[in-house]
Amino acid sequence: MLDRLGTNPTQLIGVLSFALTTIACQLATRRSSGARTWKVLALLNALFLVEIIVGFRFRVLGWARTLLQEEGRYSQLHGEDQAVVIIALVAAAVILVLLVLLLPRISGPAARVGISLTVLLLALFAVETVSLHEVDAIFYRRIGPVLLVGWLWAIAAAGICMAAVSSRR
Repeated sequence: MLDRLGTNPTQLIGVLSFALTTIACQLATRRSSGARTWKVLALLNALFLVEIIVGFRFRVLGWARTLLQEEGRYSQLHGEDQAVVIIALVAAAVILVLLVLLLPRISGPAARVGISLTVLLLALFAVETVSLHEVDAIFYRRIGPVLLVGWLWAIAAAGICMAAVSSRR
């Protein structure tokens, strides 16, 4: 049935996760003192939803792969180069999460949880876009009918939804 819709279980999990997260964040703007924060989170999660549908990260990867192959550098993206990319992405994610958690003017702990999980999702999409073969082997491992990356999206989305629901004026 999913084949007729042009999707797969992992993509369906992503679409449902980010659609629900977008709605939850949008609803939180109406009943939370941090309306601006929840609007930004709604927008970011809506962009994640569009990304799941369109798959822009795979197009970027294809363009980069073609460019690197033309320059004869694609085969060099292993070992140390991958380690540098991974370390840079992890460092950026950790710094962003720490900044979010340490900024007291962000309205409440629920918003900080929502922001932190959204930043982690952004890092997950970034790592997936870079397509490090060893990391892809982990992210694309099947757990039931869904790839691990889909379950990670769902878990983070559930956390954001719970944070949005718990944010009250």
